[in-house]
Amino acid sequence: LSELVNDLLDLAKIEAGRVETHVEPVVVDNLFRALKGMLRPLVDEARVELIFEPSGIDEPFYSDEGKISQILRNFISNALKFTEQGSVLVFAAHDPEADTIAFAVADTGIGISPDNLQLIFEEFSQIEHPLQRRSKGTGLGLPLCRKLADLLGGRVDVSSTLGVGSTFTLTLPRTPPNRPQQPTMDPDGTAS
Repeated sequence: LSELVNDLLDLAKIEAGRVETHVEPVVVDNLFRALKGMLRPLVDEARVELIFEPSGIDEPFYSDEGKISQILRNFISNALKFTEQGSVLVFAAHDPEADTIAFAVADTGIGISPDNLQLIFEEFSQIEHPLQRRSKGTGLGLPLCRKLADLLGGRVDVSSTLGVGSTFTLTLPRTPPNRPQQPTMDPDGTAS
């Protein structure tokens, strides 16, 4: 019940324009370490392996680490919930051309049929499956993730094959669109 209330409050705040972002430097591998520690209790290591791949992204990027963490926690906990056997892989990649960072969570779970791919982003929608009945959710997590991604100037995408697994991706700009650029110094020492 408290999870439902928190998700509803977060959605209401976003829709009312009352959510502030706290932009700060984010180091991908530090974020991954924190998530790994936080999510370890959810992992049944006899069935599913949770793997955080080293990102190789050494340079920090600018965004709201708390909101990124909230989105990735949702992706990872869903992946663990709907993967009976196999693995959940978390990784990040930098696209220098688009100047974006993409975070992906790929699982070997039950997958989602093509006709349900948009349904999962509708509030209170859940797909009928025996695993869904065993571990009920609110049906608000993924819609909230999509709205948080929009707030950060990014997007959420999903690709899935029924019976094979799913990959949820959060793509963010390395610098949020509403963040002022750092002033550069002219040769005479004045800021421009």
